[in-house]
Amino acid sequence: MVSEELLLVAADARARALLLAELQEAGYNVVALPSLDVALAALAAGRVYPALVVLDVQGDPRADLRGIGQLLNFLEEDVPLVLVVGVYDAGALAPLRARVAAWLSRPLRVEDIIAAIQHTLAGRG
Repeated sequence: MVSEELLLVAADARARALLLAELQEAGYNVVALPSLDVALAALAAGRVYPALVVLDVQGDPRADLRGIGQLLNFLEEDVPLVLVVGVYDAGALAPLRARVAAWLSRPLRVEDIIAAIQHTLAGRG
C-alpha cells in the first residue's frame, strides 16, 4: 500500500471522482478538491501536505498562467506537479512546461495519469 498523500485538483466533478477512485484503488491517500482556489487555500492553511499535486485545468478559470504559477511558487521545492491540459490550454500554458514534473495533454486515459504519478514519485528517490 502506498502511503503518500496526493492532492488532486479538478473542477470537473466526474473527472475528479473517476481519478480519485482510481488513485485510491492504487493505494494512494488522496485529497480531492474542486478548484485551484480551494487548493491554494488548503495549502496555505496547512490542511494538506501532499507528496505530489495533480492539477487538471479543464473547467477551472483560475488554472491559468498566473494561478498555476502561484501554485508552483507555493509548493515546497520537492513537491512535483502533474499538469493535465486540454488542446486549447496547451499553448497558453506552454511557458510552465519546464516547471512541472509531468505534462499530460488530452486526449488521455486515466491509466496515463496514474503512470505519470508513479513515474514522478519513483524519480524523487
